[in-house]
Amino acid sequence: MLAAGCETVIIGHCEERNDKMGLLLAAGVAQDTCRKTVNDLLNQEIRASLARGLRVLYCIGEKSEEQDRWQEVLGEQLERGLAQLTTEERERIVIAYEPVWSIGPGKTPADAPYITKIARFVKEVTADGAEGGLPVVYGGGLKTDNAKMLAGIPEIDGGLIALTRFVGE
Repeated sequence: MLAAGCETVIIGHCEERNDKMGLLLAAGVAQDTCRKTVNDLLNQEIRASLARGLRVLYCIGEKSEEQDRWQEVLGEQLERGLAQLTTEERERIVIAYEPVWSIGPGKTPADAPYITKIARFVKEVTADGAEGGLPVVYGGGLKTDNAKMLAGIPEIDGGLIALTRFVGE
């Protein structure tokens, strides 16, 4: 990918997490073990990407059934996903927060207080002696409807535009 001109790789997107989880569950691995294993596999991907000189956009997020324990879920994704990384390696990582429970047609989008709470948590957990923690971008569907609100959250450092389509300019 470096030879093709890529500089950054997305790791841990909710679809990637679901695919890995599905394979492990189909193989008979217990659900709690699957979640930890998925985070460990993503850590291997992160370390391999960084070792080859790529930057990493590491996606984290909780599903609707995990919302009541979001700190545990996101904390584990951060702890296991960022394990064994040096300070220099961590400087080449950006966290993308995907509120899986609010993504898609007909779902209620995450609001500013919720996103702020999550971004503050991520920055606190990833500070690791560094002021401010890792940069956090919103990965839950950046649209014209929420762009201004997201830009008004000081803890959010940008937005991940994936399958979202803007109409007009």
